[in-house]
Amino acid sequence: MVTFDDYNAITIKLDIQTAAAGPLKNMTFAVKENIDVYEIVSTNGHPLWAQTHQKALAHAEVVDRLLQAGAHLIGKTHMDEMAYSLLGANAHFGAPINPTLPDRLPGGSSSGSAVTVAAGITDFAVGTDTGGSCRAPASFCGVFGLRPSHQSINMRGVIPMSRSLDVIGWFTRDIDHLITIAKVLLPEDKTQVRYEEAVFLSESLEDADPEFKEMAQSALMRLKCGPWRMASLGEDFFAQALMHFRNLQGYEVWSEHQSWILTHQPNFGPGVSERLKIAATVTKAEKLAAEQFIATYRSAIDALFGDAGAIIMPTTPGLAPKIDESLEALDRLRYAMLKFFLIASLFGLPQISIPIKKRQCAIGLSFIGQRGSDHQLLSFAKNFCAQNNILSKEQQSSHPQIERPFFHKSPG
Repeated sequence: MVTFDDYNAITIKLDIQTAAAGPLKNMTFAVKENIDVYEIVSTNGHPLWAQTHQKALAHAEVVDRLLQAGAHLIGKTHMDEMAYSLLGANAHFGAPINPTLPDRLPGGSSSGSAVTVAAGITDFAVGTDTGGSCRAPASFCGVFGLRPSHQSINMRGVIPMSRSLDVIGWFTRDIDHLITIAKVLLPEDKTQVRYEEAVFLSESLEDADPEFKEMAQSALMRLKCGPWRMASLGEDFFAQALMHFRNLQGYEVWSEHQSWILTHQPNFGPGVSERLKIAATVTKAEKLAAEQFIATYRSAIDALFGDAGAIIMPTTPGLAPKIDESLEALDRLRYAMLKFFLIASLFGLPQISIPIKKRQCAIGLSFIGQRGSDHQLLSFAKNFCAQNNILSKEQQSSHPQIERPFFHKSPG
């Protein structure tokens, strides 16, 4: 039997249940350490943060809504310090153990949340995603992960990192739970798009590792049984996007936390320390340039979708990195991964990571949709899972396999 301590994922055990009924009745969950729970100090992944902040005066709004829907909160989860990493290691608290690949990192910054789900400790878990912090651990731990459309969920009670990019996301072991939670947390779609065409982004597929290409081959071929096309944004776009993403995130994280950092002089671990030093040098002009880049390229991103296209790409380039990788190799991987996360983060789009497992290894395949089309994108993802046997036995019995191609045009 799995216990709370087996995976170093839970920071504090809780037992909070406020509603006896609701769509999430009998479902357990945990929340990331930057999400407030009443009378608990949120650590934001750093021990000095906890020592210099007060207990929460109320639940974060997302916690309230989940509790009101009948869910049972059983703990808070470890995270990368200040949410400023994608790998899942924390210099102060260690790394949660990746249940799928124990010799590899779990991904971050929502590391503990992904691990509690992958290990079966909770039915679902809540994290935050700024530049991939739900998508990376979902891919590395072999679970479902959703980054919803930006501003679709109220962020009250969540410690901000970069307000232009921050969203609340969550993890599950099956697509139905991902959808059920979305019905509780997300508003109705703002667009009536029906996804019927696969749009493969060539730059991401070309940069994927051989392990991804081998493991995802059959799923990608299934997608090509219906309408599909290749698309490209060009390497110049990604070079600019990476620079502007780093500047926007850096400027905002320093604006949020410089007073606390300068007052208390906390010690940060490798990587986080260097990124915060760089963040302190980003100018307002660079931040404004990043916002102009987003405004300039928004129409090009919108055009990728066409009338009914969903962007298909790897969630991460390949498998999770090994625990003993060098700091230099991990830093290179972090920046390589950002290329896979930039589009959804900069343009506020929903992105779903679907686990693909083979020989006890896991990767993630992502679908990106138009902003405000989260429910339609989830429906698209469920159909894909049914076609590719990425369902539990119970789900498969209620969603039998059919022989038609994955994509199909609606009558008329």
